[in-house]
Amino acid sequence: MAWNKYGDFVNRVRLAQIPPLVCLLGSDLYLRGQLLEIIEQRLGKGKKVERESFYATESPPQSVLMAARTYSMFAQEKTILVHQFQAWKQNERNEALGILEKPNPSTIVVLVADDPPSEYYEKLSYNKWFKSASGSIEVVDLGSLKPDELKAVIKEVAAKFEKRISEQAVDMLIDLVGARPETLYLELEKFSLYLGSAKMITPELVSELVMGSKLQNIFELADALGDKDIERGLKIYRKMCEANPTNDSFWFLGILGIVRRQYRILLEIQSRLGAERDLKEIMDRYNIPYPLRRDYEQQAERMQKARLFDSFEQLHETEREIKSSAHENNIIIERLIMKLCSP
Repeated sequence: MAWNKYGDFVNRVRLAQIPPLVCLLGSDLYLRGQLLEIIEQRLGKGKKVERESFYATESPPQSVLMAARTYSMFAQEKTILVHQFQAWKQNERNEALGILEKPNPSTIVVLVADDPPSEYYEKLSYNKWFKSASGSIEVVDLGSLKPDELKAVIKEVAAKFEKRISEQAVDMLIDLVGARPETLYLELEKFSLYLGSAKMITPELVSELVMGSKLQNIFELADALGDKDIERGLKIYRKMCEANPTNDSFWFLGILGIVRRQYRILLEIQSRLGAERDLKEIMDRYNIPYPLRRDYEQQAERMQKARLFDSFEQLHETEREIKSSAHENNIIIERLIMKLCSP
């Protein structure tokens, strides 16, 4: 068996026989739902598939084993879901693997485990059992989408809502919302409702519905960082936090993505200052509102190119820290702002 990335496992299920025991590692509801749908379509071959659910916090492994070896009364095939699988102790998880000793050909058992902890060493310990188990079962890592797979998911979701989305809008959406398919699904659902019968999701629509007041806030934050004004930078950032009271790492990664995008725009503008046609092309490509365009030029003129490049490095380090540290994300971002404002 194997430790799988999402796309690799989708291809395997569609082309080969489904294994009797699968583990989905990751809390993204959209990817979970997609995989269950693909598994059940393949298992049922167009016919109804019964679904039976257990929660590891409430049911022992023996209950799951008994259900796995019992044929369905309502359909020829069935899937059994074990939610919060990580809640079982290691010996209980090992006992669940006993399903492989006498697999029921009409039943697929899906073990569903939440995201690993964010702290680096806790994450290593958490993943250790699943890595070991991947020697005998299929483990699917839902948190390891490649960039091209993520873009394919966005287009797939848009198509479900009978919409199309441009490449530029896809890139902007990832920058602003982050890389979590579940969150991207909710944004695309919002676009669909807003568009009605219209079909095309454009960068302008993404800018209007996702960025909203964020664009002005991010511009002001970048301006404060460029002026090395720690007090103003922290004040603007805290105002943004008040509108989104959460410690969800995906929100903070989204903020980093928007700041990174802002610096990328400023770097491009800085390289073409004085070339009006080129500046207009850059502003158009990034959908910068006309009232802000002169402000962007002035901001680019004030910021040093070396500082901009250094900022990209610090943003990368901060992103890695948010993904691997047990520290409060809010503290990590505030520390970044102070570093970016340092002399």
